[in-house]
Amino acid sequence: MDQIPLGENIRRYMKLKNMTIPSLAEAACISSTTLSNCLNDKSDPRISIIQRIAGALEVPMPKLFAEKPSFENFRLRSLYALTAKEKACRENLLFSTYEKIQDYLNVERFAQEENQFIFSDDKFDDPVEAAHVVRERLGISQSDPILDLCELISKMGIKFFHFDFNYDKTYGASVAASDGGPAIILNSSIASVERKIFTIAHELGHILLHKDSFKSSETIEQKNSTEENEANLFAGELLCPQEVVFEKVKETHGFSFIDMVMKIKQIYRVSYGTVLHQYCNRFGISNHYSDVTKKFQAMYANRNKVSFKNHYEPYALNETLYRFEDTFLRDIVVRLYQEEKISAARAAELLTWNKSTLEDWCKKMNTPSKQTLPF
Repeated sequence: MDQIPLGENIRRYMKLKNMTIPSLAEAACISSTTLSNCLNDKSDPRISIIQRIAGALEVPMPKLFAEKPSFENFRLRSLYALTAKEKACRENLLFSTYEKIQDYLNVERFAQEENQFIFSDDKFDDPVEAAHVVRERLGISQSDPILDLCELISKMGIKFFHFDFNYDKTYGASVAASDGGPAIILNSSIASVERKIFTIAHELGHILLHKDSFKSSETIEQKNSTEENEANLFAGELLCPQEVVFEKVKETHGFSFIDMVMKIKQIYRVSYGTVLHQYCNRFGISNHYSDVTKKFQAMYANRNKVSFKNHYEPYALNETLYRFEDTFLRDIVVRLYQEEKISAARAAELLTWNKSTLEDWCKKMNTPSKQTLPF
């Protein structure tokens, strides 16, 4: 890790809190001059001053002295220019991810259990082939829907974190094995469940296909870069294989194009855009995806009297029915809590649950399943 000045950490939290020097100085009950000296490392402030600043920023004081994580293999992509606050949020994402990975590793060591990455020795060049191998290795047929992608990546030995990035220009990130991963980090502020599912599959594609391209803490890429297209192709094939689309098209012969897309979308828990992508890929018209999408949207909007503005998703999945969590970590933490090896507060903190959620989950796990029908 790299040493980071006190002032730089304070500035980062100021941007996250939308605080200026005068507003922070007033909240901390110190002068603007004193705060400016701290920010520019012109003085060695007393602990009492730093405590006031930390209190005003609503962060634990040790975080103001935190060293910046020196990830070598962190893929964090943004296609758009970031504001000063968004850059601070992106910087904060590095700190949060590092802390969560260290917590995860500590839990594994304490429990003496490790979730081994089962694809550590594999090298893939073809996205479609990689998706088929993942399904085969995990015992999922090439035509079955993946009902719980988080459970699947946990079985692969990949860590998963789901929290708010506090900005929406980056959907997800991933960390290679050499930096404590492999790990996938998902932005919880994404509104669409379908987009979340696709993002997880997309980052999984990077982990499997681009092991040698995890070279820096941030990867800025063009929207249509080769690696992004490969990760998208992998994600689409993993979630909704092209041959499935081909067979479903035959099955729905006589139905409308709209009905065919909606049927596949609901079975495979993907967006209509993913279905259309796979349709175009299977029939060799991927360069016409934009035209096909516009045609679909026009037909659907005309028939159902809706608008596709603001990323409208027909028959959108309900997030309350989908758990975005690391099942391996969850089960270990709950077991450690039940064995009284860690406190309820610590268990809830590791799982980002509240205590009542933890207690409810434990009751659910301890309740014997009934063998008779409830009616």
